[in-house]
Amino acid sequence: MSELACTTAPSIGPAVRRGEEDTEAALRPVGAELLRRAAADADAIVATARADARAAVTDAQEQAAAITERARAAGVARAATHRAAEQRRLRREQRAALLAAQRDVYDQWRRQGAAAVLRLSAEPDWQHLRDLLRAKAIQLLGPEAEIVADPAGGFVARYGGRRLDLRLSTVAARALDTVEPELTGLWT
Repeated sequence: MSELACTTAPSIGPAVRRGEEDTEAALRPVGAELLRRAAADADAIVATARADARAAVTDAQEQAAAITERARAAGVARAATHRAAEQRRLRREQRAALLAAQRDVYDQWRRQGAAAVLRLSAEPDWQHLRDLLRAKAIQLLGPEAEIVADPAGGFVARYGGRRLDLRLSTVAARALDTVEPELTGLWT
């Protein structure tokens, strides 16, 4: 059998330990300097990052404010356009309503005026007015004029190529046409 020999590693002596301690002591200022520089670099990087972040936030706020202002201005412009269109629409509606009311008043005036003239044939002095119309027809066309009575009142007289319409409905329309220009003052 063989004997196992046990060998132990040589022990590190005090001189080696002292050399390591001297090396560590000599490297401490270098390590401290490296640590200081690393800390300074880290502080500079953090400061730059914070400044960049502040600048980015400021830029984003300015952009947001500009976007908000453009949106507000666009909204105001859109609202003004809508308001102007709505006002035009309302003015058109008001104008249409006014014109419709004026037309109704005008039509009613024409109907009532024509009806008033047509009622002349029911008046007690109608025969006298009828005789005046006949005399006017004879005066204008001559005694040979053909005079035909209108069932609603009045006459149509003809002679040669001439025709005289003295029907009450025609007389009423002419009378209303004569007075009509005076009505324009009612609408202004």
